[in-house]
Amino acid sequence: MNPDKLLESLNRLAEEIHSELQEKLVSFYLFGSITIIEDFHPGISDINTFIVFNDETNSDDIKRVQQIYKKFKNMPLAIPLMLKEREIKNSTDVFPIELIEIREHNRLLRGKDVLLDVKFSKDNIRHQCEMEIRAKIIGLRKMLFGIEDIRKNQEILYKSLTSTIVLLKQLLRLRDLTIPETRAGIIEVLEQTYNKKLVGLKNLYQFREKKEKLSESNLEKLMKNYLEELEFFSEIINEKID
Repeated sequence: MNPDKLLESLNRLAEEIHSELQEKLVSFYLFGSITIIEDFHPGISDINTFIVFNDETNSDDIKRVQQIYKKFKNMPLAIPLMLKEREIKNSTDVFPIELIEIREHNRLLRGKDVLLDVKFSKDNIRHQCEMEIRAKIIGLRKMLFGIEDIRKNQEILYKSLTSTIVLLKQLLRLRDLTIPETRAGIIEVLEQTYNKKLVGLKNLYQFREKKEKLSESNLEKLMKNYLEELEFFSEIINEKID
């Protein structure tokens, strides 16, 4: 879809939700790769949206939003992230990374910017980052156990790449380093900062962009490199960062 037509459709989506919810809609954001031209790949990337409701919103309102999203099924819309306004400040200690990412890479289509003045602690960022990297390591080991399910495993790896890069960029944030906009730039700075060749991560990124299908042996090699790199970073993130 043409970028201008895509944005026009997204504006219609935001307007329909606003018309339906009225004062119950506090904010409607686009976020993620859709806001970074180099990282958005039609046919691969999903479109991420974040809806902030007022505190009186109920489950019936969510069903009304669902019906509107169904009308835009021609777009690769991910299930929206949905929070009530009061839940945002209450969530900064449990999933700060998602909120920081939205704050830094968003396009506010309707309502007010509720993330502008939200504060985040480094300890909470580090804790979430360590927890999720270790969860990915466990998942990769399970995938290696069932390596013969090639296509399923490859698709899971491709889908997980974005969240992995988001987690690893927090290592740069925790050290107060400048974070590049693009995923390729983040991988490059991670290599330079930690003097570590990220063969698995880079190959996964390149294969995903090309939609390449891998043989079992190549997939296994890729997964082993990727797993070793996540293990490396899990030890780094385990260290307390001042």
